[in-house]
Amino acid sequence: MAVKKVKRAVKKAKKPIKKAVKKVVKKAPAKKVVKKAVKKVAKKAPAKKVVTKVVKKAAPVAKAATAAAKPLVPAPVITQPRIKAWHVVAAGDTPSTITQKYYGSTEPAKWTAIYEINKTAIGPDPNQLRPGMVLRIPEA
Repeated sequence: MAVKKVKRAVKKAKKPIKKAVKKVVKKAPAKKVVKKAVKKVAKKAPAKKVVTKVVKKAAPVAKAATAAAKPLVPAPVITQPRIKAWHVVAAGDTPSTITQKYYGSTEPAKWTAIYEINKTAIGPDPNQLRPGMVLRIPEA
C-alpha cells in the first residue's frame, strides 16, 4: 500500500524525488528502508528508476514488517483458584483462627491467600471481619 503511494507521489511531484517521498514515507511501515533506498538512488537516477528500485527494495521488507508487527500469540488463560471451602464468619473470628481451622497452621502466607481471594468482600483491612460474611477458602 505504501509502495503505491510512493508511485503516485513521484508521478505528481515536480520537485526532486526526496521531497515528494517524504510525505508518504512517514506513514510507510518500512520507513527506514524506503528512506535509505531513496537516498542512495536519488542522487544518480531519474524519478522513474528511483520508484522502481524503491518498490523492489521496500515491498518485501514492508510485508515482513507488517507480518512481524502482528505476532500470533494465544491469549493468556486466566484460571480461578480452586475453592476448598466456604466459611461464614462468626463473632471473634480472625484471619489466624480461620487459617488454623482450614490449614492447621497460622502461617501468614495462608491467611494472606484467604484475604486476597476475598479482598472485595473484606475491604482494605484484613482484620475487619464482620460476623455473617461468607469467605472463600482457597486450596493450599
